[in-house]
Amino acid sequence: MKENSRTVEDTENRTVTGQWNDHRPIPRAAKTHQDFWKTRIKRRPFRDGRGAVVVPPEYSVRMFHRGREVWFNLDTANQAAAAIKARDVFLSLVSSGWEATLAKVKPGVERKAEVGTVGEFLADVTKRSHLKPMTVRRYAVKLRKMVADLAKVDAGAKGKAARAKFDHVNGGRAAWLAKVEGQPIDVLTSESVNGWRNAYVAKAGADPVSRKSAERSAASYLRCARALFAPDVTAMLRVKLPPNPFAGVKLKDPGPTRYHSDVNPEWLLACAGRELRADRPQLYLALFLCLWAGLRRKEADLLTWEQIDLEDGRILIRRTPYFEPKTEESQRAIDLAPEAVEVLRSFKKGSTSEFVLEGSEPNIGATYDCYRCDCMWRDLIAWLQSKGVRQRKAIHTLRKESGSLIASTFGIEAARQHLGHRDIRTTSAHYVSKKKRVEVSLAIEPTIKLSAVN
Repeated sequence: MKENSRTVEDTENRTVTGQWNDHRPIPRAAKTHQDFWKTRIKRRPFRDGRGAVVVPPEYSVRMFHRGREVWFNLDTANQAAAAIKARDVFLSLVSSGWEATLAKVKPGVERKAEVGTVGEFLADVTKRSHLKPMTVRRYAVKLRKMVADLAKVDAGAKGKAARAKFDHVNGGRAAWLAKVEGQPIDVLTSESVNGWRNAYVAKAGADPVSRKSAERSAASYLRCARALFAPDVTAMLRVKLPPNPFAGVKLKDPGPTRYHSDVNPEWLLACAGRELRADRPQLYLALFLCLWAGLRRKEADLLTWEQIDLEDGRILIRRTPYFEPKTEESQRAIDLAPEAVEVLRSFKKGSTSEFVLEGSEPNIGATYDCYRCDCMWRDLIAWLQSKGVRQRKAIHTLRKESGSLIASTFGIEAARQHLGHRDIRTTSAHYVSKKKRVEVSLAIEPTIKLSAVN
């Protein structure tokens, strides 16, 4: 009777690491023993100058250690001797690392210049570049994701082990960051980055919606990571860097994510007036600022009463001790209708804070999106979802509705100024949905009879 058997893949060395019989288990040799390597060495074929495939008599072995992979020629046709050499190479890697092993085993091969790690690179960018700390933090998240995928940091992790990288309390997050930031920065090359993008999109499958979403996400990752290697950033760094890995990467434009409105802003404001203004006035005021004035959440969260000119009916978005505008174009004056001014005047009468919205003290040095009124914003999102606002960024939908209303009445340039965009293409492609019907109108004579033509 044929015996049943199984093999196991060793993800660390990318080779078959053992085999056992379901009836009689066969002991597995340790990696420190030459018998372990006898089945892992092979004669590696190559093509000669004429294109013919040649199989050399000497054995070779492939080693995968700490995210790096190298083939070693063992310079012997004897299997037992080759297995001993493979074992010695493995022991050298474990005890001495890559550089010492390569210098010893491949002394004639020109070594690549030593480069810094991902962690050293990000620390240097934070310390020496002109980028804002919050910008570096956001870009670093994208870069770490790409490095983790390329170095296969999460390979084989399932269940609790896969979720450990989000565990800030018990050290899982710190351990994951140490693995990723310990990778050499030259894990990023033009070839590996292009391959990463293709693999990322391929995982979305054939569904057009999922694939387009994956294309946009991949483009976002590449744009953010590429910005960290911009010449005006790297010129100030002291960490050793490889050639720009994004120099040979062509970003594919996935097209704009056009906004399609499924919200009736007048109905939404009427519901807020009935349900929120008396019982939950802060939620009503926050919705009012984002929908009527088109403010970003951060702009509304840190808006002070000094920025509101009730006499002229304007909200002035300016740089303050608590707030840094997203761009220079974000600094703007937003005109308010008389009824909007009266709403703000009524809220100012009972306010004792310098901020329009009630909340905690601002965290000026935060490198993440830290909102004074975080609990209130969460409650408003829940209320908007209960009213059928299905977009993932429900608060931002209010801003887009505000821009759409301005565009329908005053044109796209007025909407750009209202929203504070640098480029009118951003307003047109992402923020404005058609509010008025535009249709062809032709007079049709009801008495005309159409006859068939023979």
